[in-house]
Parts: sequence; C-alpha cells; structure tokens
Amino acid sequence: MFLDSFRMPRYHASSMAVLIFIKNWLLATLGQMASLFAVVFIFGLLLNIVSQITFKSLEKAFGHRGVYVVAWLGTPVHELGHALFCFPFFHRIEEIHLFRPDPVTGNLGFVYHTWNRKNPWAVLGNFFIGIGPVILGSAVLFGLFYWLVPGSHQAWDAISASVSAAGDFTSWRDYTAVFGESSLVLVRTLFTSDNLLSWQFWVFLYLAICVASNIRLSVSDIRGALSGAGWLVVPFLIINLIGLLTEAGTAAIFPVTASTLGIAAAILILASILALVGFIIVYLIASLFYRWHYHRWLNPFSR
Repeated sequence: MFLDSFRMPRYHASSMAVLIFIKNWLLATLGQMASLFAVVFIFGLLLNIVSQITFKSLEKAFGHRGVYVVAWLGTPVHELGHALFCFPFFHRIEEIHLFRPDPVTGNLGFVYHTWNRKNPWAVLGNFFIGIGPVILGSAVLFGLFYWLVPGSHQAWDAISASVSAAGDFTSWRDYTAVFGESSLVLVRTLFTSDNLLSWQFWVFLYLAICVASNIRLSVSDIRGALSGAGWLVVPFLIINLIGLLTEAGTAAIFPVTASTLGIAAAILILASILALVGFIIVYLIASLFYRWHYHRWLNPFSR
C-alpha cells in the first residue's frame, strides 16, 4: 500500500505528459494545415475568379477564338502545372496536349493520367496535381516580374514585409490589409514613366496576362485535388511527431514553416494582383470593342 501511494502520482504525471504531448502534436499539425489551406484557398479562389472573368470577357467580345490570344501560352503553363506533379507522385501520363483547342467541348488542352488507387502517396499526389496550375502559374508570374520589371526586387521586399507583418493570417483584416498594401506597392512599381517607355515592361505585361488568365481550375481539377487532400495531413503528422520526439522542433526540419508559408503567400498575392491588373486591361479593350459592335456594355459575370 505504501509503494502504491507513490506509484499513483508517477503514473498520473506520465499520463498527463503523454496527453500534453499529443495535444501539442495535434495543435501544431492543425495550425500548419489551417494556415496552408487558408492561404491557398483564398488566393487560389481569387485567381480562379479573375481568370474566369478574363476568359469570359475575351470570349464574349471576340468569340471562342478570341481567347487564343492569351491561351497559346497560358494553357501550356496550366497543363504543365498538372503534368509536373505527376512524376514525384508516381502517376503515369497516358496522354497530354499542352494546347489543342476543341471548339465542341471548349477544352484548350488536357493531361490524362492514371495512378495506383491503393497507394496513399499516389492518392496524395492528386491534391498537388489538381492545384498544379496555381502553383506553376504563380511561380512563372513571379519569374517574369522579377526578371523583366526594373525595381521588382524592391516591390517584392515590400510585399514580403507586409506578409510577415500579418503573421498567421488569422482574420479577414490580415488578408485585406496585406492585399491592399501589396497592390499599392505593385502598381507604383509597374506603372512608372520609365516602364511605360520600356519594351521589357510591355512584354512582361502581355506575358503576365497570358499566364494569369489561365490560372483557373476546372471542376475536374478541383474534384481531383479534393480526392487527395485527406492524405495531406499524414506527412504533417509524421514530421511534427519526429520534431517533437527529437526536440528539434518542426521549424528546423519541416518545409512548411512560417517563413516558407510567408513566401508562398507573397507569391500568391503577387500573382493575384497581376491577374487582376491583367483582367482590367483585357476588360477595357474587350468592353470597348463589345460596345462598338453590340451597342451595349460587356458584363463579364453573366453567362
């Protein structure tokens, strides 16, 4: 009885330690997942909406062939976004067409791939393959901006600083504040007197419109991404478990740290602003032609 009285508290303390460990493990994972999904979903959705209305404006004003003026480049980037993520997740590409317009279906290109549905890694790949156009398209826009626009590194530093100041994007105010500040910085960087007289700027603007207008996910893209989203939690759980057990902390070994997430958020914000600028330019041109031809203003939100 004397020994038992000392074992009970030790057992209780051990149980509490395990519960605290599990709580920290799950909270760390849920926090990372929430931050990742919130940033990708909000800015991915914005990119998708802007891309849809950009295409709609071109199609209404100039017919289905009117979209080719931006789709010739944007569609291959879109399809490559799907295809590139097939390889690390062991999906087999059965057929791919980077740009093959079909007037009947309206498809401009496609990637047909197969995978082992019993392989969790392959199923997880559906998430990245589905959102691949957002990832690659945003990266291409970042590259074009950084290489072709003078002073782009200063604008990028300002956008990154505003993202870092927002922290974990825990409220709508964080998103609106960062997007507003970043938009002002980007517009001031882009539309300068020197840039307007530079051929590099106009090349950048056209290429950016081509790429940004095609960062849109079809219903099948979204369905495919959702089918693999459930397995996304597994690598988070495993790496966080290793980080806690080794006391190294997830920041030292886990790729989706606050800084990495901040970079991803900054790139998505940059892509969203460029897509919005591209839509405004496309809409102004398309609506003027539409007004002249049909004697009414173009509504990009109607069918």
